Amino acid sequence: HEGAYCLDVWNLLDALVVICALVAFGFTENGAGKNLNTIKSLRVLRVLRPLKTINRVPKLKAVFDCVITSLSNVLTILIVYMLFQFIFAVIAVQLFKGKFYRCSDLSKVTPDECKGYYFDFGTGKNKPDRRRRIWDPYDFTYDSVPQAMLTLFTVQTGEGWPT
Repeated sequence: HEGAYCLDVWNLLDALVVICALVAFGFTENGAGKNLNTIKSLRVLRVLRPLKTINRVPKLKAVFDCVITSLSNVLTILIVYMLFQFIFAVIAVQLFKGKFYRCSDLSKVTPDECKGYYFDFGTGKNKPDRRRRIWDPYDFTYDSVPQAMLTLFTVQTGEGWPT
């Protein structure tokens, strides 16, 4: 009937928060949930508790509803962004696949030179270490489309760069 508890989404959210809290509380009281990852993940849902107050403050509920309705526009923009990321990643793989490699011995620059062993004196060592030369890729490469997308994202944001 009209005005039923389960017809309102906010009431269902309140019920979900309460049920998750009761389940997590029940497992922790019995001691059975201490080693279960599922119960630990239920504790994350405690973040939803402040959402119960949104239903009680009309202006806060209006702001929250506006944010929720704007998520469809954000999702559309995210899809367009990912499409461009994919296009540029495919181009980058075609141009740069296999180009971003280095030798573990920094004095060697080609794969043909990067063979055998070298001595690593390090800093302040009296006895050097004997190390094998390895032709390794850099951390950020364009060898596959997913790796290229990650590299492009890192370049765009500037995060994760070695200092």
